[in-house]
Amino acid sequence: MWDLDDGFAAVVLIKKVNDGSKHLKGSWDSIHVLEVQDRGRSAHYKLTSTILLYMVGGNPDVQTLDLSGSLTRQLEQDLPVDDFGTHLVNIGRLIEDMENRMRNFLRSVYFEKTRDIVNDLRSVKPLKEAKHMTMMQKELLAGLSGRTK
Repeated sequence: MWDLDDGFAAVVLIKKVNDGSKHLKGSWDSIHVLEVQDRGRSAHYKLTSTILLYMVGGNPDVQTLDLSGSLTRQLEQDLPVDDFGTHLVNIGRLIEDMENRMRNFLRSVYFEKTRDIVNDLRSVKPLKEAKHMTMMQKELLAGLSGRTK
């Protein structure tokens, strides 16, 4: 924390590391920079949050997946302040809400979208079975086309 002309600023760092259990290694680093401007019975909070995500995993017999990226979001909000302890409560809520929002965004964009792309690219059925199914569809379509003529 450090003083500013009309308030103070603070940085909160959060690090989560997975050491490689269940074929997954990675880290989650979040950096929250907060500027607080005192306004008497309220305060103006400006939060800038960045999440750095790094993951390596997959089945070692097949191939590994490497997913890395960062996401930055900003939020400004005015909240009531009774005493200096209220700042800690407000800061904690702001950071917790921002972490949850960013985690949900990463889950829906990075993980679900990646899973959709991988599932579209990867065939769950063996190639022989997929070819057999395509051939049966063509035969069925040809049979139906012959009936309607």
